[in-house]
Amino acid sequence: MKNRNLYSQPDQRAKRFRHFEMQVCHTDCYFDSFLTGSAGSPGVCKVKSLWQPQYGWVLVCLFFLSCFGSISYGQKKSVYNMFLEEPVPANGSEVLFNAPVLRWPFQKGKKTTYDVQLSLNSSFEHNTTLSAERLSGAIYNPHQALAKGIWYWRYRVTGKAWSAVHHFIITDKTLPMVSPTAERFLASVPEQHPRILANGKMDKLTSVIGSPEAKTILAEAEHALTRSLYTEADAQPVVKGFNEEQDKKILSDAIVALGNDVYKMILPLCQSYLLTGKTAYKDKAIAMAMEVARWDPEGVSGSRDFTDGMCMYNMALVYDTFYDDLSISDRQTLQKAIGVRLAKFYNSWVNNIESKVLSGHVWQLILNEFFKSALALYGHDSAASVWLSYGYELFLARSPILGGADGGWGEGASYFQMNMETLVEIPALIRQYTGFDFIKSHPWYEQQADWLIYHFPPLSSADGYGDNTEDLHRPPPSYASFAVVMAKLMQNGKYAWYADQLIKHQQPDLSKEPVLRWYRIKYTGHLSMPAIANPQSFPMGYLSKETGIAALHTTLANTKSDVMITMRSSPFGAYGHILADQNTFNILAGGKRLFYRTGYKVAMDDPHRLKWSKHTRSINGILINDEGQPYSIESNGYFSRFLQGGQLAYMKGNANNAYQSVETREDHGLSKFERHTVLLKPGIIVIYDELEAVNDASWSWLIHSLKSMKLDTLHNQFTAMIDDWKGTGRLWSSQPFSWNITDTFLVPAVVYRNYSGMLTKKYENTQWHLKATNRQKNRQQRFLAIIQVDKNGTVAGFREIGKEKGITRVTLGDWEIEAALSTDLAPRLQIRSAERKTAFTAYGDAFNFLGKTYKGNIANSSKLVELLNGQMSLKEAGDQLLPPIR
Repeated sequence: MKNRNLYSQPDQRAKRFRHFEMQVCHTDCYFDSFLTGSAGSPGVCKVKSLWQPQYGWVLVCLFFLSCFGSISYGQKKSVYNMFLEEPVPANGSEVLFNAPVLRWPFQKGKKTTYDVQLSLNSSFEHNTTLSAERLSGAIYNPHQALAKGIWYWRYRVTGKAWSAVHHFIITDKTLPMVSPTAERFLASVPEQHPRILANGKMDKLTSVIGSPEAKTILAEAEHALTRSLYTEADAQPVVKGFNEEQDKKILSDAIVALGNDVYKMILPLCQSYLLTGKTAYKDKAIAMAMEVARWDPEGVSGSRDFTDGMCMYNMALVYDTFYDDLSISDRQTLQKAIGVRLAKFYNSWVNNIESKVLSGHVWQLILNEFFKSALALYGHDSAASVWLSYGYELFLARSPILGGADGGWGEGASYFQMNMETLVEIPALIRQYTGFDFIKSHPWYEQQADWLIYHFPPLSSADGYGDNTEDLHRPPPSYASFAVVMAKLMQNGKYAWYADQLIKHQQPDLSKEPVLRWYRIKYTGHLSMPAIANPQSFPMGYLSKETGIAALHTTLANTKSDVMITMRSSPFGAYGHILADQNTFNILAGGKRLFYRTGYKVAMDDPHRLKWSKHTRSINGILINDEGQPYSIESNGYFSRFLQGGQLAYMKGNANNAYQSVETREDHGLSKFERHTVLLKPGIIVIYDELEAVNDASWSWLIHSLKSMKLDTLHNQFTAMIDDWKGTGRLWSSQPFSWNITDTFLVPAVVYRNYSGMLTKKYENTQWHLKATNRQKNRQQRFLAIIQVDKNGTVAGFREIGKEKGITRVTLGDWEIEAALSTDLAPRLQIRSAERKTAFTAYGDAFNFLGKTYKGNIANSSKLVELLNGQMSLKEAGDQLLPPIR
């Protein structure tokens, strides 16, 4: 089927583009991780590390109330902007970490410096005040534990007037996070080399030479010996595209590939030399590094930041590994070449990156390379202390930049792989030199196990959020590597279960997996795995509110029989590799994609990505007047409610601000979009949407499938199948609607990046897209979708029962579902099963079930009643507010 008329309006946006559960008295914790200034700041007290490996959730109701007050669905305030616009922490917020890091809006100018004062006294009396002067970035970390109480702080551009006074609160629940000062870290760096791959020459690595990982590394080094040295001339495209823009991307790929090829030569040579002492490895590595040192840092190798960083790091590996064996001349040449590239990165980052919401390449790879390269030069280049201090403070203050204290990763499962080594290796070096364990101090590392398990289960496709997740049909070996490392470091049984499942069922060859391979040899090879967690104890759902993603499962412990629904409603708008997908869902069955987002990330600026795969139209969401969400960090959402029990799990997303952005000058007039999503065992999904606009509007409800979909317009019923799984859904609405179904993208995906070094692509341009749009424009609209997912086609029939104006009642299996569709009625969604002794209501102060009335303590709360340990129990959740800036 071809339908060329679907979504025919021009896309102006493309032209502009260049484990939390809210129950009674439960709330999310606030991740107050910010960035500090440069080393040597006057007035910063030096103290010993006071960290303790304590965990637990912090109640921060005070922060939410004081910072955000009451947020109605018309509120347009963004959580994140491209750069920080308001000082944090402030407004009497209760911070997560002690010591907190202070941040404020930066002022442009590479020579701009700042002063800051922090005190228990709002008058900033000298004997009670911590201060720092001439900070190079708009950040300050006191690096010491603060006393409990209210703390006041202010800042200024050096020589100008002080800001208003801000305040925050330290309580006995604030988590300890006292990192050593940058001065102490630098003082702990040993004089001897190597520092990057080994801790000096006394670090004996020959004992691990018999491990599978070491054998693979040695084989890679032997192969490297047979290769000719790479030159800048090797950065040449091997194919041509179909137009000028594609040719530019192919050239960029070739330049990045050059850096990667050199790295794949130098790294195993350096590692193999440390394992064996074989001179041939040293000689080849030095020859390759000296060749790179001759390359112009402002030329081809410096024209792409990935290649620039890789060249810097490749030379640093050789400089550090063979420091004592290099001639004075070679050492000086390498030192100068490394320093030029370090200075270039530092000068482009300082007083900028600390305040920017995200700079993807920096946090994926380049910060790790920058940190290690500066470490190699420390003590030899006078500027290295500034570079290394900056990298140290930047990491401690902002990491994990795309994950909150409750786990998760903002750019999704594919790009998380590119951050794994940075998140693990920098903390390892800090702990090695100072004893401070960032990984055990920060709750994200513990909670990330849940994100792995729920959003990318063993033998399953990923949750569908973020660029390139279309390529992930099961967790790749990098995930097994990360899980093994974290299981051993954290002694966390959930990581151990995840790693065990991947290794047992997917059988990855970890010796050939480069991600964290050397780390596994050096840091965790001697550690034992903890006891595996019992998957039967895993609840149905997981929510990372700070990242804004959630997943619900029927049988999490067994992917082959599992029904999974994921949803995203995030403080992070569509920025970087994040898609325009607030309040959208994906449904997987048996780990396969049943109702799932469509399209491909061909390239960042590719027309197919800009007009389809990044756009809301490609995802299971909502369009208003055929418009999706702006491509802006400001177009945010959040989860306002979350409840789960043994038979039912519920999440409510708020995307009221997702269709507008000051940054992109877009406002599509949507004022309310609240989506209620419920998963019922054994595999029924209920989706109830409340929509409002400033003016009368067309509302389009979207659902997609990678395989053929069938539509029954008489019963408003649609069906999709994947292998032996079948999904059958029915849609109801407050107003009559029309269907449109097509198997064609608005802009086709064109393969042109198929060559060595790139993942081989095959784009299926036949994917299925279903849209239901109201026939008459209106300000308010409601949709109710019920989708049954089952194996072998054993789908029960939908049966509508009862007659009441504006109310729809449906039975499906042993579940009864009732929803108010008329916009003249108050919103209502009630679900019950007498057989399962389970009932739910999305709203209300009282709820009747099986002859008993249940009343909660929260006005108009969502309520879940279920049989628990022989007694009927009640859980409830009221609306929670936007999570704060971290």
